[in-house]
Amino acid sequence: MAPADPGLVLLMALAEVQEGGAAGWLPRVAPVVAPLSAGDAAFERLREFMLSVTAHRLSVELEEGAVDRVGVALARLVEALPPYGALLRLLALVRFIQGAADEAGGLLARVSSLAVPERTGAAPVSEAGLERALRALECRRKDHQAVGTVVIPAHRVEGCIGRALDSVDRAVRYYRQAAGDPDARFHICVVDDASPDGTVDVVRAWSRTHPEHSLSLIASSRNGGAGRSRNLGAAMAMGPYLWFLDADDWFLDRHLWVTATALDRHPEIGFVRTGIRFDSIDRDITPVWRSASEATYPCNLCVRRVCHDLVGGFPEEEPFNPAGPEDVCYSRALQSLFAGAKTAEPTVCYTLSAGNVFDRLKADMLSGRPPGQGAPPEPVHLAAELLIRRRLYALEAKRGMHWDGPPILSDRGGWMITL
Repeated sequence: MAPADPGLVLLMALAEVQEGGAAGWLPRVAPVVAPLSAGDAAFERLREFMLSVTAHRLSVELEEGAVDRVGVALARLVEALPPYGALLRLLALVRFIQGAADEAGGLLARVSSLAVPERTGAAPVSEAGLERALRALECRRKDHQAVGTVVIPAHRVEGCIGRALDSVDRAVRYYRQAAGDPDARFHICVVDDASPDGTVDVVRAWSRTHPEHSLSLIASSRNGGAGRSRNLGAAMAMGPYLWFLDADDWFLDRHLWVTATALDRHPEIGFVRTGIRFDSIDRDITPVWRSASEATYPCNLCVRRVCHDLVGGFPEEEPFNPAGPEDVCYSRALQSLFAGAKTAEPTVCYTLSAGNVFDRLKADMLSGRPPGQGAPPEPVHLAAELLIRRRLYALEAKRGMHWDGPPILSDRGGWMITL
């Protein structure tokens, strides 16, 4: 059936004349086109005029919101007629609005390939604006195609956070070389937890000297603890994978590569853990403490961001801050719902420094006593344990739910594979 729009009728009729098709619509425009033939100067002027008028009319309809109707008409014209820049540009704009950015880019490329631009009275679509919008989408796509994000909570660490950031830089470089992908992207999110020193200034200076890295800095106005800081960083993450690095520790070069490839190769798991180098006591730490630490320490962990979100992230309640068992709660939550993987290869260094958690636990780690034995628990520890059990109970409702992440375990027994 011929379109009702007389302008479209004429254009389709002209297309049939040029292509030698069955001119079923020609009687309606015969008085105009009969004396003309393809290649004739008058014919070309008529076609140019009608294309210009039609492009203008369709652009007006597009401005009025008739996106789909204009798209259908333009697609028919572009398919039937020789390339005409104004129509191609309009169709590119329509496809961009409809969400088909790749097709829009292809249409703009066709416009650029035209040898002679048309002289048209139609209001032109701004190619520059559309090209800029396409570039913006591409930049956003690359950001969200990052392998993942390294979250670094920071509080009063101006003297060591540079070393942590340097270790991330080396680990990213190793990943790119091992993967054969020099453009592999990682995001770094530093969350300053109301540091009273120059931590923020050190991070800013590092970022300025490493412009090749994507880095965001969140500066909190109040001290909320490491768990809250990690959650803030995870909320700003790019890519599907999350790593956590305490600002006084550092990654060994293979950390990102080992953990990311493990998750790539095992879609059935939600997280992966590695071995730890325990600073100066690495040879003396007891096996039971090494095993317990490697099962809960946040910095030897890589977790799928969807799994982090589903378990609710790290706890932020008062008994977990400061320096409470927020890592234990988080680990038990992950292990209650998802299978994980473990490799013995040490890929992160846990630093012993005056006053940190490692320093406070050093004597127990070397004593031979299992974790949890020794002095009777204090009320704050009992409160934390009750909050952990409360969270695990709430997570039971997640079993059997339909979602797009790795399988949720049928019970709380846990499942770990050895790499």
